[in-house]
Amino acid sequence: MKIKISLFLAMVLISLGSFAQTVKKDSIQVLTIQQFEKMSGKKKTMVVDVRTPEEVAEGHLAGALNINFLGENFAKEIQNLDKKKTYLLYCRSGSRTRRAADLMQKSGFKNVYMLEGGITAWKEAGKPTEK
Repeated sequence: MKIKISLFLAMVLISLGSFAQTVKKDSIQVLTIQQFEKMSGKKKTMVVDVRTPEEVAEGHLAGALNINFLGENFAKEIQNLDKKKTYLLYCRSGSRTRRAADLMQKSGFKNVYMLEGGITAWKEAGKPTEK
């Protein structure tokens, strides 16, 4: 009986841990293309492309700063940024952006947002990019 109760409690704790991670993961606010575009024009806002330099060379949003999330220096490079500014992040489709935004929040950045669907959705909506 004690083993069954212990197993049950262990499963509950694991479930709660997964739930807590989901809630934390979802704390990154996802912006629609329209919201992202509107916010990108604000004074203390910086657009950050977290793709590789090779991907950026194929086309990027005007004025975007490239900090390669897959590069070995990403964590070091974000420490040079002003934590008081607002950061709008994007990648190809969104998965790297979520991880980059999560890392930025853990590093003390308060205003980090991500583009829903990444640059792929941006292009599909007919929005401009530059090379």
